[in-house]
Amino acid sequence: MQTNWRFVLPAAIALTASTVRAQDTQIRGFADVTYRTGSKGTPAPAFGLGQYDLFITSKLTPQFRFIGETVFEYDGEGFIVDVERVIVSYTPREWFKVGAGKHHTPIGFWNNAYHHGAVMQPTIERPLMFKFEDEGGVLPIHTVGLLLSGNNIGVAHLTYDFLIGNGIGSTPISDNNRSNSYTAALRSQITSTLEVGISGYTDRAGIGTVNLAGDTLALNMTQRMFGGFVSYLGAKNELIAEYQRVMNRSEGARSHDTDAMFIYAGHRIGRFVPYVRYDMLGYQPGDPYFAVNDTKMALVGGRYDFGPMTTVKLEGRRRDAQDIGVTRDLVAQVAIGF
Repeated sequence: MQTNWRFVLPAAIALTASTVRAQDTQIRGFADVTYRTGSKGTPAPAFGLGQYDLFITSKLTPQFRFIGETVFEYDGEGFIVDVERVIVSYTPREWFKVGAGKHHTPIGFWNNAYHHGAVMQPTIERPLMFKFEDEGGVLPIHTVGLLLSGNNIGVAHLTYDFLIGNGIGSTPISDNNRSNSYTAALRSQITSTLEVGISGYTDRAGIGTVNLAGDTLALNMTQRMFGGFVSYLGAKNELIAEYQRVMNRSEGARSHDTDAMFIYAGHRIGRFVPYVRYDMLGYQPGDPYFAVNDTKMALVGGRYDFGPMTTVKLEGRRRDAQDIGVTRDLVAQVAIGF
């Protein structure tokens, strides 16, 4: 019988790391199970395993740290291993840090605040605009590259991020053209509960790059993106609103603009949080990179926190997509961290 090294190697690395106490290594895990049923046009009622996430942090020296996040998930044919983050960072000062590896691209709030553990986020799934790339997401959620950042600067408690990395259509080990992607973000923690921020992104995709419709680009394309967010996470009330505009421009052609946004609001009553969320993706016909499919989604849900790392969520959703029309579904989830 052949050994499946895709599973053995990550397990061996995790086992080794757990024994290196001198390096102050911690291994955390996250998992979730859902049940989904819906109207005509949705999948048959079924239970589903979410991502099984191993999250490793290690303090190598007082200034050097390591973060690793590996996800086991089903891709439709079998279980696979996805290395979602691998970061080695050097922090000589709070206001200056250098990190090299695979990062969550510092665009907006959600993509930095919530990683792959579903128990961490306030709703069952990520907003449409922040879906992961392998789930049909439209934004560059991950970037392999070099990140310069700093925290808690001045009376405005500013945080900055500047990331240079591999661009659209690249792999974790190579870029498919000579143009890197650039991301810049600035956030302010105005109070302990209120944060606002802005971000920008630019990249150039070459001829032959596969777009989100599954075709290849016939012309070189420039992608630029800018947006902002406001987040209020208080003891009782929660509010997150984000917007990004993405501009895709083929060489010699006009720009095609996409608007992506969501707004989430919740109110805590003891351990129970009723909430609502509205998502919107709006495209322009003829976009060279996106699979044009205007989508709106509204959901009403509730979350019950049994503890900091054990939560149950229930949502009713109405989705209006340009390709299939209106669908409705009911989704329940239990999510844990350990």
